[in-house]
Amino acid sequence: MNPYVICRKNKKIKAQDVHHKRTLTELNVNDSNVSLDLDNLECLCRKCHNKETHGKKDEYMFDEKGDLIESYENKH
Repeated sequence: MNPYVICRKNKKIKAQDVHHKRTLTELNVNDSNVSLDLDNLECLCRKCHNKETHGKKDEYMFDEKGDLIESYENKH
């Protein structure tokens, strides 16, 4: 298997997201040395990406535009 399509954390599940190891902020999002640096990117499955980005919360999902889809549990 090609390692670039497998989650770099669990090495089992197909990667769906590209994770910025150094978090993007309003101050660095336009800095290509941060936002586009290949050493700052890793392919992760959705569950691992959500854990990396949001801590232990793994219930976040995003639509095709990248907008957060709020789960039923989070609404109530």
